[in-house]
Amino acid sequence: MPPTALALLALLPLLPARPAPATRETPVRVTLATLHAATLTAPRAAGDTVERPYLLVAVVRSGARMETLRLPATGQLSVRRDEALGARPLLDLRLAPGDTVRVLVSALTGASARAADAAAATASGRALAAPRAAWTRDVAAALAPVTRAGARWLGSAALLLTNERGTTYWRALDCVASCGVLSDGAATTPLAPGAAPAAGIVELSGAGGTYHMKLQVQQPAGATGIR
Repeated sequence: MPPTALALLALLPLLPARPAPATRETPVRVTLATLHAATLTAPRAAGDTVERPYLLVAVVRSGARMETLRLPATGQLSVRRDEALGARPLLDLRLAPGDTVRVLVSALTGASARAADAAAATASGRALAAPRAAWTRDVAAALAPVTRAGARWLGSAALLLTNERGTTYWRALDCVASCGVLSDGAATTPLAPGAAPAAGIVELSGAGGTYHMKLQVQQPAGATGIR
């Protein structure tokens, strides 16, 4: 072997190792764009014209990792018949390449207890590990403690997001219980910073009410939150 080659081989252990490329996470913001009460739940007392909805959310990631949240964090929202509540942030996510995330959103009204709500949200997220045909039954069982305590369940829907080789997509909006998909933001066009958000609408029909819930997803710059 030539002397020059031998000298280079001798230097190799001294050269610094090249760091592995950092995994690039994509920020994604999920927004409750609209919650419209077309018909309030029944039965209700004469003169009772106000409903107090709230959302229990389970974020189920690849590998069965899960986080939960409640909107609002405490108390309830307030809505009258044929009123539409304005947009409000639901959650921020960061998806690494290969991530698959389901966001299960359950809408309820009325009675609420913080500890019971947190436990029910967690149990509802675990229900998505079952086959699709069992989702309705298992989510109903997960929410039973809060409905037995007096809450009324309007319905549940699940949003599927993926990061495929660094590109993030809204893949599906599925009904889980007491709902119908009116429009689905799923498309082959990926989410991109500054692009128009993807959006979908479900009609919730539980407990005698009719609500329209619009979810919106976009990729903003610098979003932070649940990782």
